[in-house]
Amino acid sequence: MIFTAKVNWKSLSAVLSLAAAFVLCFVGGQMETQAVSAAVSADVQQSHRDYLAALGWETEGLVSTDQVILPEEFTPEYEEYLSVQADGDFDLLPYAGLTVTRYTYSVTNYPSGEEDVLADLLVLDGIVVGGELRSAALDGFMTGLVPREQIGS
Repeated sequence: MIFTAKVNWKSLSAVLSLAAAFVLCFVGGQMETQAVSAAVSADVQQSHRDYLAALGWETEGLVSTDQVILPEEFTPEYEEYLSVQADGDFDLLPYAGLTVTRYTYSVTNYPSGEEDVLADLLVLDGIVVGGELRSAALDGFMTGLVPREQIGS
């Protein structure tokens, strides 16, 4: 059976965001996500965008917000993800088993000029405890939230 469909790239980006969450959930078997239906205040969004701007990232509006339950124990399957977090100076180990909110923003100034780059912020009680940059492309990438000038150096 073969299906064809016309795809809107913004919709595809949102689907890939959900797919990335599913992969994290499937690989570790413990990380769960749940969409958050509550509206995110403009002040919270602006503080996140200011944080990302301080790292050199220009962003557009909020793409998605999810509740993520971090695994009780970070098994070897999470080694690469924890390494990405460490690249951004984050350590998720103290937050094992806790529920964080993942805010996803669209990045507009990735150095390669690549489009559909997303910035995820993992937030607990208003504090950023983790995050990453990732491409929504099928052959995409995931890196830490390192300052823009350090990408490619």
